[in-house]
Amino acid sequence: MLFLNNDERNRTYGLVSSSASGGKMPDNFRHLHWGSHICLLYQQKQDLLNILVPYIQAGLENHEFCICLTSESLFLQQTQMALKKAVPEFEQYSQRGQLVFLSSKEWYLGKGKLRLDDAAHHCFTYLNQALARGYKGLRISSHNTWMQTKYWNDFQNYETRFDKIIQDYKIIAMCSYALDACSAAEVVDLCRTHQCTYFNCSGATQAIERNEVQKSPTDSSPESPIPTHYFFDQEVAEPKQTWHILNEMLQAEMRRHSQTEEALHLSDHRYRSLFNTIDEGFCLYKISRSDKGHPEYQCLDVNPAFANLVGHQQGVLIGQKLEKALPELYEKLNKYLDKVASARTSVHIETYIESWQKTIAICIIYLELGQIALITKDITEQKKAQESLRLSEEKFYRAFHCSPSIMAITTLEDWIYLDVNEMFCSQTGYSREEVIGKSCKDINLWCRDEDLQAIRDMILRGIPIQNYETPFLTRNGESRTGLMSSEVITINGLPCLLNSIIDISQRVQMQEELARLDCLHLIGQMAASISHETRNPMTTVRGFLQILKNKPEYRKDEEYFNLMIDELDRADSIISEFLSLAPNIKLQLEPGNINHIIESLSVLMQADALAHDKFIELQLGDIPDQLLDPKEIRQLLLNLVRNAIDAIEPQQTVSIKTYTQDGHIVLEVKDQGCGIPAEVLDKVGTPFLTTKEHGTGLGLSVCFSIADRHNAQIHIDSSSSGTTFFVCFKQ
Repeated sequence: MLFLNNDERNRTYGLVSSSASGGKMPDNFRHLHWGSHICLLYQQKQDLLNILVPYIQAGLENHEFCICLTSESLFLQQTQMALKKAVPEFEQYSQRGQLVFLSSKEWYLGKGKLRLDDAAHHCFTYLNQALARGYKGLRISSHNTWMQTKYWNDFQNYETRFDKIIQDYKIIAMCSYALDACSAAEVVDLCRTHQCTYFNCSGATQAIERNEVQKSPTDSSPESPIPTHYFFDQEVAEPKQTWHILNEMLQAEMRRHSQTEEALHLSDHRYRSLFNTIDEGFCLYKISRSDKGHPEYQCLDVNPAFANLVGHQQGVLIGQKLEKALPELYEKLNKYLDKVASARTSVHIETYIESWQKTIAICIIYLELGQIALITKDITEQKKAQESLRLSEEKFYRAFHCSPSIMAITTLEDWIYLDVNEMFCSQTGYSREEVIGKSCKDINLWCRDEDLQAIRDMILRGIPIQNYETPFLTRNGESRTGLMSSEVITINGLPCLLNSIIDISQRVQMQEELARLDCLHLIGQMAASISHETRNPMTTVRGFLQILKNKPEYRKDEEYFNLMIDELDRADSIISEFLSLAPNIKLQLEPGNINHIIESLSVLMQADALAHDKFIELQLGDIPDQLLDPKEIRQLLLNLVRNAIDAIEPQQTVSIKTYTQDGHIVLEVKDQGCGIPAEVLDKVGTPFLTTKEHGTGLGLSVCFSIADRHNAQIHIDSSSSGTTFFVCFKQ
């Protein structure tokens, strides 16, 4: 600002300019005297935070009651984060209510009107409360982004009176304004109505103080009564020196008269300057009548902008009739001109002039004394921009609603849905009517609340959100996994989020399945490489044990020999299962029917079940023959049935079904047990995973390997009422 370094102009306004050493804000907020009234003009939000945070911090540490007024929710969150970072005991101050954040609109405005009486009432009410609670006084900061031009004069009068009245009370106030939003005259007003004005631009701080005697901290009057009518009564000076006042009034009147002629000349000069320099075309026409009684329009004056628009010299147009000088324009305006002339009203139209290759906006205004004025503006580029914007919005709409990703637009503060695309509805199961206007918590979309807080914190810190992995729930409660990306956008002045989610649930399942298959492949390779080598010495040991067992001298140890042989047989069976995992096992495929295999094993399975007071139920459907390895299918069936028998209680039943469905032959084994725990269900089929006390964890792994070799799939449905294994063979 030029007036910062202009001593003469500063003296005119009673100001003294000073600069903080090193371009930094001086650390004097802890030593402000009561009644201080400060103005802060900032360029960037960070400049404001650099002053606001130490200002509030000083008040908290001085045991003052602090109020922060702002109308921007995003800036409020940024201020809170900055205070938490700068003030170690911020949470303690906040919990005991020493710092409150209030809306500056509610403080100063009521029902769209400026209510300064209420603002003063708020101020002194909080001062009374602060003193009653034992605080030293009241410290206020006001972020005045709500300020509109129509409120300026009244508010500056309020600031002047407020500046005087608080000098007698324990109040410190700082008002902040955006420097880019203030004119030079408004900056001067702020310097006049505040004791000190700080300019903080990109870290460089300058101060302007009023040239008056400053009070010291001990000059305050804490015992002054709180006013009841505040400071809005007009101050009336007692009449004195009447003749001197009248003389001053007469001299002022004479000066006004002497300035009238100069003012008129200046006004005409300003009008001509404005007329000739404005961007809008202006043309003045006189309304007359032709010999036939038709209205005619004769040009009285045009400005350069109108002449440039129509492509003629000013001198050529002045004195000419509109229909002759500009016939195409006259043809477009003829019906509107007659309407304006007869009804004495105004008309706004937009029209395209072919010969000019331009679209123009025209306002036809009726003037006194039978004159009309044409005010024109070339809006060709504006129309092109509007068309480009329309096309851009149309492209965005199509890209948004036709995107293969799940997309949604939400508010930043409350995560309320403003719009969602078709993929959102199809993937989550919600309709647009069920979602729009509600928050993500209302529809229970997010599995973890901490994800929302983490995303909000990343946005406030300016960290880009790209491929943030998070689980979400569908309408029927199914858990899915997605990669979320978010971008901050502004809609009608409201900060919002454009969220995009790529559903990677199938990819995650595929990765888990590949990991399981890799594990099976590795174990199979190990089994193929060591199983045969392990069996050979075990066979030798078993044979010698049988020979030694039959010798007379070892008859007394027959029990131990039998135990060792049983354990070797158990180890051999485990090795057999282990060997079944090998990837290079060659199938002995032959035509067969699963029903025949089940029937051949039914007696054995019934015997196993009855030995534990349990039952087997067969429901064999009509299924076709297929190529299979009978030995492996028998092992698959026995493993599943024995697991089912172990899972049920006495007097319960294991059912075995076969049927065809969707081009598959299905083998179903169902038990009535308590179900598989959720933490185990996802890992079923992993080698060596078992919940049995004496299990090896290889049974189901062998089943999955056999199914893979037969190009079949195993699906599991488990609940508290039982577990069902579905083995689906392709026909």
